[in-house]
Amino acid sequence: MKLFLDYLPLVVFVGIYFLSGAENPMYPAVQGLMVASVIQTVGYRLFAGKFEKMHIWILVITLAFGSLTLVLRNAEFIQWKASIVVWIFTLFFLFRQYISKKPFVQELFEKGMEIKIDAPKNVWNKVNLSWPIVYGLFGFINLYVAYNFSEAFWVNFKLFGMMAMSIALLIYTIALLFPYFPDEEEEGENLESSNNSQEQTIEKES
Repeated sequence: MKLFLDYLPLVVFVGIYFLSGAENPMYPAVQGLMVASVIQTVGYRLFAGKFEKMHIWILVITLAFGSLTLVLRNAEFIQWKASIVVWIFTLFFLFRQYISKKPFVQELFEKGMEIKIDAPKNVWNKVNLSWPIVYGLFGFINLYVAYNFSEAFWVNFKLFGMMAMSIALLIYTIALLFPYFPDEEEEGENLESSNNSQEQTIEKES
């Protein structure tokens, strides 16, 4: 469900652009992007039980730049929006890298996989630093493509470039962390130990 929501606005935008049959498909595509972004944010609220600050910021930026695109009939606003969003991710990762006690990638992986990965801090820092570097570069490449290639090419790049970047980062991250994944036996022991601890706590309280 989370993966579906992550890519919903992007898929809707690209789908409408190429399938709408409009004379200028950018504008109905932007309208679809704005609606899908609202659905994404509300969906996360229903799925996780709370609004994420990052999602709210992205929604505000999407609605703002989408509105400018539609009102001024200028696609450059929505093209810049893509870079601004990934640069926000870049700043967020760097903030968590140097301010928070736990790198953001570590939090994402451990929460998503529901396991504790005992990788050294320098490995987590290396992984967490790679994400903002790649996102930051992608923001500049996005603008280069927007100003030097056709609009349709940029739309394809926005979809397939973003997916390729995400997959490459995921593979790189898993490759670095794989040696520190708990094996099934260790995971079972940890689960049994946790259950025993909970039972002992209940008995004491009784």
